[in-house]
Amino acid sequence: MAEQKRRSVAHSAEAAALGFYYQAFFALLTLMAQETDNAAVGIEQLDDVDLKADGHNLLYQLKHSISNTPPLITLKSTALWKTVRVWVDILPALTLSETTLHLVTVAKLGPDSPLIVLTKNGSDRSELVDAMSREAQRVVDARAAAGKAGKQLPYADRIEGCTAFLALAETDRLNLLRRTVIRDGSPTVATIEENVSEHLKLLPPEQRPTVARRLVEWWDRQIVYSLCGKRNRVISRAELQHQISEIVSDIEHDKLVPEFEVASPPEDYQPDGMLARQVKLVGGKRSDLSKAIREEWKAREQRAKWLSASSAMAAKINDYDLVLTEHWSDRHDQMVEECSGLDDHGKRKSGLNILRWTHEEAPGAVRPIATGWNAAYYVRGSYQVLAIDLKVGWHADYVKLLGGTE
Repeated sequence: MAEQKRRSVAHSAEAAALGFYYQAFFALLTLMAQETDNAAVGIEQLDDVDLKADGHNLLYQLKHSISNTPPLITLKSTALWKTVRVWVDILPALTLSETTLHLVTVAKLGPDSPLIVLTKNGSDRSELVDAMSREAQRVVDARAAAGKAGKQLPYADRIEGCTAFLALAETDRLNLLRRTVIRDGSPTVATIEENVSEHLKLLPPEQRPTVARRLVEWWDRQIVYSLCGKRNRVISRAELQHQISEIVSDIEHDKLVPEFEVASPPEDYQPDGMLARQVKLVGGKRSDLSKAIREEWKAREQRAKWLSASSAMAAKINDYDLVLTEHWSDRHDQMVEECSGLDDHGKRKSGLNILRWTHEEAPGAVRPIATGWNAAYYVRGSYQVLAIDLKVGWHADYVKLLGGTE
């Protein structure tokens, strides 16, 4: 029973996470589809996704599902009535004549559903108003009857939407539905990158997957920054177009991009124990260790990213490791000579200077891995990667003390 509950909680968390990503990347697809230069999009403002274009507001309420066969959208659907409640709540903040309300769902509409009129621009919504009013009243009456009979109240997931809809005057119900559109059968989050690629028709076919992948990664960061207050809440089409141009330029010039400069390792990240042993051997402080762990993670992730994109990067990474090792060797060999007569305290102090050199001076002393590269984390972190393999070290006798071979 406990295992079943754990799986249920994990499934719920997974669905919620994918639902949020769906919001973010649906916003990207929506902005890419715009043709007007003044279009801009944001998420989690008035609605899941808000688009402004040519003085018009388009609000999107999104209903994602990780099910292969999500239930059909009907007049009885929880998704419909939860959406109605959200829209009724924000009506006072809207100029309805300048707003279009979209319910976007990966599910399909039920066959012969009266909701089909919401998929057709300009269609008559009066019969749908009557149908929704009857359904809302049925839910309210059923709860009232259950309450009088002392039974458990049904429809807890729909009642707020139903009562909100009935609280509107009939003309307001009709006006709300006149501004409403349903888009069913929307693509799922799993196909977002492929869908982004399809919008890049002006690019050569061989560039589209790479541009789409990097664009999605950039967009993901921008959405997080917007929610954290690190940037404006909305992202403009001009900004999106500029980023596409930047990515294309990088590809055409074979430019390496620092993708982890502002990233942080996950809280549960556990580096190889050799990293900490190397730092401890020279008496490194907590700050030395935390910097080493952070930069090692960044460099390791960057290496993996480059290699997944191109196996040819293996030679470039290896050659640069040799460059880093040579710079380290020049300093380490000199240190070994100078501290040959020192006690362990003196050797530890000298070794700590070498470790701190990799963080403070090496990024400026060693040439970058590629022209135009200026992110210090790759040099700093690569030294930690090499230290884990005992190809470099900080203490004069690190090989012997850490179990390596001369």
